[in-house]
Amino acid sequence: MPGWLIAVLTEPADGLEPRQLFFAVGFADQGQAEWKAVDAAATEAPLASGPRGGIEPVQALSSLTDIAMRRKGLLAGEVRPLGEAWPRNWL
Repeated sequence: MPGWLIAVLTEPADGLEPRQLFFAVGFADQGQAEWKAVDAAATEAPLASGPRGGIEPVQALSSLTDIAMRRKGLLAGEVRPLGEAWPRNWL
């Protein structure tokens, strides 16, 4: 079962610049994976209400193959937060 690498744009309440949070999501359906990532990001910071600086609030960056998921230990149905740094080792 493939998964997705998702970026979610958040707006910190303290007036700082918007930031992207990255998630590896073990759901085959892209829409479902995006919603799971949004739910996970909402627990960390307020979500952006619209695009900021040309960045969409939710972006599916790449699909993840079964092999990539097994190599990284991502389980089906799992949502793994990857933090703010660009997740180059997942791409």
